[in-house]
Amino acid sequence: MIIRYEIGIVDTRNVIKMLLDDFGYDFRDYALTSLKRRLEYVITLHALRDAEGLMTRLKNNRDFVDQLLADLIPETTEMFRDPSFWRILRDEVVPELLKGSPSKPRIWLASFDSGEELYSLSILLKELNLLDEVSIYCNALSERTIQRITSGRLDPKDMEINEANYQRFNEKGKYSNYYSAEGGTIVFDVGLIKNVTFLKQNTLIEEEPGAAKLILFRNQAIYYNQLLSEKIFAKLSNCLVAGGFLALGIKETLDNTNANNKFTIYNDSERIYKRKTT
Repeated sequence: MIIRYEIGIVDTRNVIKMLLDDFGYDFRDYALTSLKRRLEYVITLHALRDAEGLMTRLKNNRDFVDQLLADLIPETTEMFRDPSFWRILRDEVVPELLKGSPSKPRIWLASFDSGEELYSLSILLKELNLLDEVSIYCNALSERTIQRITSGRLDPKDMEINEANYQRFNEKGKYSNYYSAEGGTIVFDVGLIKNVTFLKQNTLIEEEPGAAKLILFRNQAIYYNQLLSEKIFAKLSNCLVAGGFLALGIKETLDNTNANNKFTIYNDSERIYKRKTT
């Protein structure tokens, strides 16, 4: 039985300070309780003694910083999570993107995804024969995450859930068309993401593609405090073109944020917003 290490608040703040001072990654405005749990997960996962052991590993092995970043961000865990959202995206939102677009509309997956959200989006677009008609940008916090996604080797442990989600999204489709089994490992068709531009970000999401018509940022702000949420929502709203869509997911809302007055609600149940034209 693995005993999970419990890190104290003081040690959590010490790790946050080290990540900022030594490596330039600013986690000060991430929700402290959530970040504390993730640090406990990392310490347990890598069999480190305690917070001091984690800081020593970071100091003596700079390559471990990228591993830490990959481990700190919670994984998406499911493809086609919340199938009703993907049906609305397919049937209502995506067709709107192509209206009046002289150039390829830009879709920005602004959340720190572990691959499942990106492959879900790409499958949706492929089934609409639109995969080559849009430009996709995807955020990543670590090089390890980019390597994992571009290898097509996503976590196979949730394949039954993924299959069920896909069938609820497209009951006439065949999920197995998009992956192969190689020596007991599931490998997704990397051709689905061949034209994706990965944006290597810092924790404050400072790089943006600009002029996006759709931004997916589902269930991310739950890991931020109010200050960081306001900063990120302002950045996302400024990146969207007038009439563009912002998908937050069922756990998020723009209510009580400064960005709220820039949007109208497009679909309340799935928390999809539309950028006002004036």
